[in-house]
Amino acid sequence: MEIQFVKVSPNQNMTLLIETPIARKKQLEVAKTLIAYHSVYAEQAGYIEPPQNKNAWAKLQMMAGEFCGNATLALAAYLFSKEQPPIFAEKIIPLEVSGTDDMVYCHMQKTEKHFIGTLEMPLPLCVAQKTYMLHDKSYFLETVCFAGIWHIIVPKSLWGEKSTHYAEQAAKAWENQIDTAAFGILIWDETTKELQSLVCVKNASLIWERGCGSGTSAIGIVTALQQKSSISLDIQQTGGIMHIAVDYDKNQISRIQLSVPIAIVAKGTAYIP
Repeated sequence: MEIQFVKVSPNQNMTLLIETPIARKKQLEVAKTLIAYHSVYAEQAGYIEPPQNKNAWAKLQMMAGEFCGNATLALAAYLFSKEQPPIFAEKIIPLEVSGTDDMVYCHMQKTEKHFIGTLEMPLPLCVAQKTYMLHDKSYFLETVCFAGIWHIIVPKSLWGEKSTHYAEQAAKAWENQIDTAAFGILIWDETTKELQSLVCVKNASLIWERGCGSGTSAIGIVTALQQKSSISLDIQQTGGIMHIAVDYDKNQISRIQLSVPIAIVAKGTAYIP
């Protein structure tokens, strides 16, 4: 099988955009193969599909059906690049995206080396403290639930130097408690504003992402709720800095805006036996 793809780097969260039509029931299996080390290799994959809304440029269907801010901006950057825009050119690109019924509007700007993408993230379905067990110990952790993906926030001070090791164990231990096909365990250092995101797509991948859009949004949401005010944060991740702005009004979150640098790094054909 020959698969046409584009490889895009939103803050080094390497994303495959698959152009070849694949039946929905086979998408997870094909994506799992393509993101593997022995194939194209990436952190995640999504499919470019025709939109139902005539005003959308395209539809992005993620490999697990979740909403992904980084992948959405990656697709917008790719579509914008086809116009060969001059430096500093800007455009609003409307897209349909899995995990939300609303049209998503991506603001793209061409820079000298790459693109800067900004979008309004969907509001969470819920934000709650939930109990999780690990090594016979219970943890009461903030959990942000989006359509298709949950994020569990673990303060870095909780596990210290063992954070990454415990997070990988927790991903296996907590998988059955989570109702969505994808979830993240976010190791958050509030003092240094550093985030490490372990993202699991059930039966497909468990990856320390170098930049996570929905995870960044989850941190912004919880910070705004704790401070009871609007916030604007630069969050340091392995791939660089991602910016999140959250509007807090009348005791609730009213708007979430994510900004990410994006580079298109490859385009070609992959082969699956």
